[in-house]
Amino acid sequence: MIEIDIEFVKGIAREAGQNALGMLADVKPEFKADHSYVTHIDRETEKFIQARLEVKYPDFAFQGEEYGRFGSESGPLWAVDPIDGTTNLVFGLPIWGVSIGLVAEGKAVAGVFYIPRTEEMFWGEIGKGSYCNGVRLAALDRDDLHHEDTLGFTSTALKTLDVCSLSGRIRCLGSIAAEVAYTAKGSFCSHVGINEGANDLAAVLCIAHEAGCVSAYLTGEPLDMAEIVRDGRTREAFVVAPPRMAEYIQSKVRPRP
Repeated sequence: MIEIDIEFVKGIAREAGQNALGMLADVKPEFKADHSYVTHIDRETEKFIQARLEVKYPDFAFQGEEYGRFGSESGPLWAVDPIDGTTNLVFGLPIWGVSIGLVAEGKAVAGVFYIPRTEEMFWGEIGKGSYCNGVRLAALDRDDLHHEDTLGFTSTALKTLDVCSLSGRIRCLGSIAAEVAYTAKGSFCSHVGINEGANDLAAVLCIAHEAGCVSAYLTGEPLDMAEIVRDGRTREAFVVAPPRMAEYIQSKVRPRP
């Protein structure tokens, strides 16, 4: 079992998030090759996080959303999205955050996700539970949905999946890390994403698993973190939810004809 100083990582995430807030007045978005937004805030935040982690964990590899992978191809890997929810940041929406996850032996073993605008700090370590602002997370499981229950879907999932058979209120927050974290917290009953990156998921999958959630493709096959890191993203649509709710979503959601 890898031991890390989670308070140190939380401190990095908080400082990075507060620094990002201080740069908002000068934000100038650009388009990346995939036509998604990137800003100087993303780039500077990633460099800051990498430099801080390297001091304490020089033998760990690092993989960031903007500059790629550095270090060993084996051993522990920091998988970082410096700003998850860049489009929200650009347009002045509050749901965006700093995501720092640790992958070791093919598993998401630790993670921190900090939302500066709401001052929500999520963190978790394998075998030690997960928390939001000091309160331990335990997602509530259930067998079906009430029409007022909330469900998280990414925008791509909503565009490609048939959700008409679902009861409940569907929400798309613009940050997959936030949606998975809120599923761990119980603010969402479940989250459904599709073709999402390792850097987006590494931190919050650990947080969700430690809160009692599972993560699996809609076909039922569990997500494999080693495969996601290797391929760069998930293969197809997946759900993060407590076990019985995950089965319910898998039974209801299908690709659009």
